[in-house]
Amino acid sequence: MFLGLISWLSLAAYAVADSRYTLELTWARGSPDGFEREMILINGHFPGPHIELEEGDWAEIVVVNKLPFNTTIHAHGIHQTNTPWADGVPGLSQRPIQPGDTFTYRWQADTYGSYFYHAHTRGQIDDGCYGPITIKPKAGISKPFDKIAPEDVSLLEAAEARVTPLILSDWRHKTSSETWDIEVAAGLESAVCVDSILVNGKGAVDCWSREDLTKYTSPAIVPVLQQANLSMTDKGPDTNLTALPSSVFDVCIPTQGSREVVKAPSSDKWMSLDIISSASIGTFAFSIDEHPLWVYAVDGHYIEPLKVDVLTVANGERYSVFVQLNKTAKNYGIRVASLALAQLIDTTAVFSYDDAEQSYGNGSTTLESKPSINRAGGNVTADVVFFNQAEMVSFPPQFPQPAPAVDQTFLFSLVTAGSSYRWALNGTAFDNAIDNSNPPLLYQRPHAITNDSNLILTTKNNTWIDLVFHVATAGQPPHPIHKHSNKGFIIGQGEGNFTWNSVAQAAAENPENFNLISPPFRDGFVTPASATSPTWLAVRYQVVNPGAFLLHCHVQSHLEGGMSMVILDGVDEWPEVSKNHMN
Repeated sequence: MFLGLISWLSLAAYAVADSRYTLELTWARGSPDGFEREMILINGHFPGPHIELEEGDWAEIVVVNKLPFNTTIHAHGIHQTNTPWADGVPGLSQRPIQPGDTFTYRWQADTYGSYFYHAHTRGQIDDGCYGPITIKPKAGISKPFDKIAPEDVSLLEAAEARVTPLILSDWRHKTSSETWDIEVAAGLESAVCVDSILVNGKGAVDCWSREDLTKYTSPAIVPVLQQANLSMTDKGPDTNLTALPSSVFDVCIPTQGSREVVKAPSSDKWMSLDIISSASIGTFAFSIDEHPLWVYAVDGHYIEPLKVDVLTVANGERYSVFVQLNKTAKNYGIRVASLALAQLIDTTAVFSYDDAEQSYGNGSTTLESKPSINRAGGNVTADVVFFNQAEMVSFPPQFPQPAPAVDQTFLFSLVTAGSSYRWALNGTAFDNAIDNSNPPLLYQRPHAITNDSNLILTTKNNTWIDLVFHVATAGQPPHPIHKHSNKGFIIGQGEGNFTWNSVAQAAAENPENFNLISPPFRDGFVTPASATSPTWLAVRYQVVNPGAFLLHCHVQSHLEGGMSMVILDGVDEWPEVSKNHMN
């Protein structure tokens, strides 16, 4: 079997590309929210170009590094089946791409859906290095569209074929390296505040009134602020820390910026949107005024459609939705509000029927449509429906029945490690010096890799693995954990300490905390917030793609602070990397 795998991989390495894209990365000045700073442009643009593929295509992505520093590009959510060297993680699947060098990623688009690409070196996603990927489903694949509107299946398929990506992101006026240097100098996590929220790279700095700051400050933190005799500043929490520049938490200077306008064709009955979060820190509430959202796919996989008014979108997540174009032709607000307790910030884009009056402006007051959410992401009326992951069911069903036997269980302890800006996924902060490992882990034989059980775990191919994320201390925010390579099933979660040796034991005692029939199928797993006590989340996946892959929090400051570890999947059938895929 091992020799056969090597033979297949050798053929895959020379597969002829069906689609070829070149991404030229440059370090230039840009002003996506009206404030100019140095940032990463891709082919001279921000965000980067939309990569569109057909399911089954072989993609060839040529990355030309004209930056003054190393980089890599990760295709987020792409399984990299039999192409682990194309995963884009320095030190694991490749060496960093040096300034002036070029690296070619070749991988097969073996699953349909919404994805995106982004830098995976240090905090470069904070500098603007990302863009959308759409993989159109192959002909004949089963779709759940008849559950939305049986008479409109052909119209829904046509809308899906011309889907519009919407990338939601947060933006700082300091570069990623400046942000990290401030955290190190202050000895605390200061990256919890941003300057603006962007939709497809457009936005503005909007400084809230004192009235709105007071009105929308979460009741959960009011007692904490009062006890410390503090208040929310124009930008974030008052800290009275002289070690931090005033611009980090205190000073908000408004800008004119720009506003994204999504054109809704009045001649069509339905429109499809891919909602993608490339956010650094924030989880967002997303809605379109007066337009319900039919969620038909999550993280690149069809689900039984759910009709909602609001999505809660965490870092790295993707939601594919249909919007029915049955309203009066005018401009409607696209509302994006941060759900973080530490900062009150939002933005508004425009959903505009193409024969509506073309008048926008940057202030939300120019829109007369009725929102579903307020500026803090809360519901405006009691009948507003939020997407509930617990109601998410794969279409068709994906979780085997009966539930598969588990071969290994790994329990992780999510904690800070020595200071508030240093984080650990399993008790020990990850050393990002691995970025420069020479050779990368994938190029080595797995038995030669030093196995630090806190930072590296190993599995065998065709086995089932349980990952239990124990948020070990109170007061932690939700952590959007991203697993590279194939997806996993979110089978359970709960409050308190995870005191059992296995999921089977926990499920026997607390069956109400588990779903072993139709669990959500995702590549991102958001841990429950531990406001007053520890919490836990259980994920199960099957090892089907041998290689060295990263498991990490997708909050960029947490990732850079060490909240990640390595999974050496399928060490018994370790792939051989051909020389033309080594850099």
